[in-house]
This record gives sequence, structure tokens and C-alpha cells, in this order.
Amino acid sequence: MNGQLNNEIAKETSTNRWARFPRNLGISFMAAVFSGIIIGLLLRLVMGIIAIFFPHLSSGFTLSGTLLLVILGIAVTLANSIIYTVIFQKSGKTWVSKGIYFGLLSLVIYGTPLFLSNPNNELFGPQAPLGVSLFSAMFFIGALTLVYFIDTITKWVDQSNGRTKLTYVCFAILVIPACVMLINIIAEFFYEMLPKIITNLSQVL
Repeated sequence: MNGQLNNEIAKETSTNRWARFPRNLGISFMAAVFSGIIIGLLLRLVMGIIAIFFPHLSSGFTLSGTLLLVILGIAVTLANSIIYTVIFQKSGKTWVSKGIYFGLLSLVIYGTPLFLSNPNNELFGPQAPLGVSLFSAMFFIGALTLVYFIDTITKWVDQSNGRTKLTYVCFAILVIPACVMLINIIAEFFYEMLPKIITNLSQVL
């Protein structure tokens, strides 16, 4: 009897967990939009700092270029929010701790291949220490910003049952773009970054 009751409780818990997953993703997607805007603007700032010290790398400042970086920041953060939700969101750690761990994970699984692939031949050379340092910091800032907004929006949603509907709306609107972007990032690693990494390493070795 007790075994049957425990099985029913376990099934109910599992069902509730899967029912809440779209809600959690919806919250993460909302947070990703806010965080992505900040990341896009910070990317422009980082590129500006590098251009000050290495003018030959400057591509010029344009409003359209900044807007493109903001859109890119939102798209990448949407993809990253899926990974965070699956791995970290249920963790009992503080948002700061989760942000640091997620930033470290992002730096290892995406940042390292990015640096080794040397996009546009801008990271190797005398500018490497500054460029790699600033972009490495961006991974942690991006992670902490995303996790902060997720934590804040989660508390805001928990204050009213009506706000939960908004999370499902965000999930329905953004789940496809987020998944497409995540697939594109994975494909970019295998079809663009990895061949460049192999080429760069073969030149060094």
C-alpha cells in the first residue's frame, strides 16, 4: 500500500516538474531578452576599448552595427538560457554562485573554442591579452546578468498566479527562435570553429 502511494506521489511530482518546465523556460526567455540587450551594448563597449588600443582593428561605430550586436546578444542569450534552465535553475545555490558556475561553463565549452578559432584573425597577435581578457569577462558578466534577471523575474511571477500565463506566452513565442539559435551555435562549432581550430593548431605545431 505504501509502495503504491509512493509511486503515485513520484508520478505526480514528475508530472508537475514537466508541467513547470515551459514556465521556467518562459521566465528564462524573458530574462534573456533583458540580459541580451545589456550584453549587446557591452559587446560594443568591448570592441570600442580594443579599437582604442589597436585602431587597425576598428570597424567604425554605426547605429546599425550596434543594433546588430544587440540582436545577436539577445539571440545568443536565448540559446544559453535553455542550457541554464536545464542544468542550473533548480539548484539551491544563490544566483551569484549559479551565475559564476554558468559563466565558467560557458567560457569552457564556447569561449575556449571561440578564442582558438581566432574569428576574423583578431584574437591572435599583440591584441590577444586584452581581447581574450575582455571577452572572457563578458562570459561571466553575461551569465551573472542572465541569472540575476531569471531570479528577479521568478520572484515577480511567484507573487501572482496571473503572471504565470505570461511565462507560457513567452515560451510559445520564443521557444522556436531559442532552439534554432542553439542548434546554429552547435552547428557553427562543428562546421566553422572546429576546422579553424585544427588549421590554427596545425600552423602552430
